[in-house]
Amino acid sequence: MSKLRELIDQITEFGINPKVELTNKTDVLKKLLVGIYSEFINVEFEFDETDYDEEPAFDYNEIKENVKSNFPDFDWYSMVLDLNRMEPNVEIGIGDALDDLTDIIKDLLAVKWKMDNTSEMNALWEFEFSMRTHSEQHLIDLLKYLKEKEE
Repeated sequence: MSKLRELIDQITEFGINPKVELTNKTDVLKKLLVGIYSEFINVEFEFDETDYDEEPAFDYNEIKENVKSNFPDFDWYSMVLDLNRMEPNVEIGIGDALDDLTDIIKDLLAVKWKMDNTSEMNALWEFEFSMRTHSEQHLIDLLKYLKEKEE
């Protein structure tokens, strides 16, 4: 779990600190996202039945402002809504790279809080659950956005 904690500490810094000092933030971010995804795919835990306090509400707007300060060129993007449909007129949607990273960071801040205030198993459950139900799609969309932006 120490590797997961290290990844979370580094990626959440983009949502906590408005001026992260790195030479190439985008490359660092891509590596962190891939690391988080790898941890998600390999996560193992046993469900902790203990009743814990809920994590605090992390301020979405504050996180987003810090993300925007660190990645001012992040923007909207288009995406195919169902990649498995092979039709001439596929349905497209709009994504937001700032929102993607903000949501990922917000979810990881909850995991980090649980690492510090509950049990390891509870924190791992939160990580797996939030990734499976929410952040995984944001992470995949953000990686694709960053890849397309390079070209």
